[in-house]
Amino acid sequence: MKRIISLALMLCMVLTCVASVGFSVSAQEVDTSSTGDDYGLPQDCKDGNILHCFNWKLSQIKAELPNIAAAGFTSVQTSPLQPHDGSSHWYWLYQPTKFTVGNELGSYSDLQSLCTEAHKYGVKIIVDVVANHVAGSDNGNLANAVDSVFKNNKSTYFHNLGARGNADDRYSTTQKNIGMPDLNSENTAIQNMVYNMVVNLKNAGVDGIRWDAAKHIALPSENCAFWSKMAQIDMYQYGEILGSPADGATTAQNTAWIDEYAQYIGVSDTVYSAALMSAVRDGTTYKTTGNWNKKGVDSSKIVNWAESHDSYSNETNSGGWTKNLNQNVVDKAYALLAARADSQTLYLSRPFQTAHQSINYGVKGSTHFTSSEIAAVNQFHNAMIGKEEKVLGGSTYYAVLREGGAVIVPKTNDSDVSVTNTNSMVPEGTYIDRVSGSTFTVTAKTITGHVGSTGIAVIYNAEPATKILIGDADQDGEITVIDVTYIQQALASIRVLSEEGAIAADADQDGDVTAIDVTGIQRHLAGIQSSGFHIGEYITA
Repeated sequence: MKRIISLALMLCMVLTCVASVGFSVSAQEVDTSSTGDDYGLPQDCKDGNILHCFNWKLSQIKAELPNIAAAGFTSVQTSPLQPHDGSSHWYWLYQPTKFTVGNELGSYSDLQSLCTEAHKYGVKIIVDVVANHVAGSDNGNLANAVDSVFKNNKSTYFHNLGARGNADDRYSTTQKNIGMPDLNSENTAIQNMVYNMVVNLKNAGVDGIRWDAAKHIALPSENCAFWSKMAQIDMYQYGEILGSPADGATTAQNTAWIDEYAQYIGVSDTVYSAALMSAVRDGTTYKTTGNWNKKGVDSSKIVNWAESHDSYSNETNSGGWTKNLNQNVVDKAYALLAARADSQTLYLSRPFQTAHQSINYGVKGSTHFTSSEIAAVNQFHNAMIGKEEKVLGGSTYYAVLREGGAVIVPKTNDSDVSVTNTNSMVPEGTYIDRVSGSTFTVTAKTITGHVGSTGIAVIYNAEPATKILIGDADQDGEITVIDVTYIQQALASIRVLSEEGAIAADADQDGDVTAIDVTGIQRHLAGIQSSGFHIGEYITA
C-alpha cells in the first residue's frame, strides 16, 4: 500500500512540474503539430479570407506562418513560381518561360516545406499560375529564355493573331496577345503542360490555384476544353477576371460567360471591389449586392479585394490607383468585404515601394495584416460561417450585420455610432469591441457604442446578460431582512454596495437608493402590497 501511495505521489509531482513549466515554454519549444482548430480557421479555402504575400519568398512566408494563422487568414496566396524572363521587377514573374515550378522565390522542395508547415497551422497555400501567355512581345516574338518546346511548335502552340485591336471584343480577348505571345489554350498539348504542372503543385501540398488573366482563356462553349480539364483537379481554384469577360459585350452575353466560368472555377469581382473601395475612400454609398452576385454567381465562388497587386503596383495611369491611399482607408474597405457571408476577400501585403519600377520580387512586404483590426475582422468572418447577413450604408456609417455580431465602419474615425439593428439581426446584449475594447449595447432596434481611431469596430459573442433581483441588496439570490440592513448601512455610509447590489437596492427604480426603498422592502417582507415598487422582479443589466 505504501508503495502504491508513493507512486501516486510521485506521479502527482511529475504532473505538477509539467503543468508549471508549460507557462514558460520558449518559442522554439512550441508544439508544431498544432492544427487550424487552434486558430479557428475554416477547413476549406472557400470559407475564409486570403493573405496575398505578394513578391515574398517562400521562406519568408514560412517564417511568418504563426502570425498569419493568429491573424485569422485561412489561406496565403504566393506570387507565380514558374521560371520567367527578366530580373528584379515584380512584373517579370508574370512572363513565364515554361510550365515548371521553381524561381527566385523558392524551389519545389521549398514549396513542399512551406505547405507541410502551413498545414500544421491550418493555413492553406494558393499559388498564382500564369497559363495564358509566355514571355515575349506584343507582336508575338518569343523571349530568348522561353523553353525550346514553344519555339519548335510556335505554329500550333500559339494563336499567332497579333495584338488585340479591340479590348472589348470577346474573340480578341481570348485569341489575341495582351502584351505577350498568347498560348493556344485549345491545344491539347498546352492543356496537358499546364495540367501536369498543377498536379505537381498539388502533390507538393498546394491547396489552391489563382489563375492569372483567366478571362483571356476561352470557355468550353467557345470550343476550348482548358477549364473543364483543370476542373478535374480536385483543389480550390479561382480566376482573375478584370472587368467583364468582354467589357463591350451586352449584359446578357457577359452574364452567360461569367456563369460558365463559375461552373469550373471561382471568379474575382473586380468591378464591385473597386466600387466599394471608391465609396469608402469618398464617403459615399455603395450597392450591397456584388456585380457577379447580381448575375447569378453564388457568393462562395467570388473573390473580392480592397486592394490588389495590380491596383497597387501598376503605373498610376495604368490602373495603379490604390497605392497612394492611406492604409487605414484600405483596411476599412477590407473590413466591409471580409465580414460578408460566404465570399473570400484578399488582403494585399503592400510593398514598401510605390513606384512601378521599384517594386521587386523576393522582398517581403508589410506585416500590417497582424494589426488588431484586421485580425478581428478575419476572426469575425470565421466565427460567422453559415450565419445570415444584412449590409447597411447609413448616412454616417457602413455596417455588416450577422446573426451574432457586426462589423461597423463609421465614415469618421473615433466617433460614436448608433446603427439600426435591422430585423434584430444582432442579438441583444452587451458586447466588447474586439479592436478598441470599448463597450457596445445592442437592443432589438439599435447598436450603439464608440468606434476607435482605426474606424473599425468588431463585435460578436455578447457578454452574458446579468439578471438582477430587485430587493436583493446582498446579491445572495433572496430578499430578506439582511437586505434591509445592507441598504440602511449603505445610507449611513458604513457599507458600499456592489454595482449589482446598488441596482437591486433601488426598489422603486427611480435611479436613487433612499429610505423609501428600505420601507418598500420592509412592507414586501411583511406581505403588504405597495404600488410603485418592483421588488421581486428581475431586470437585465
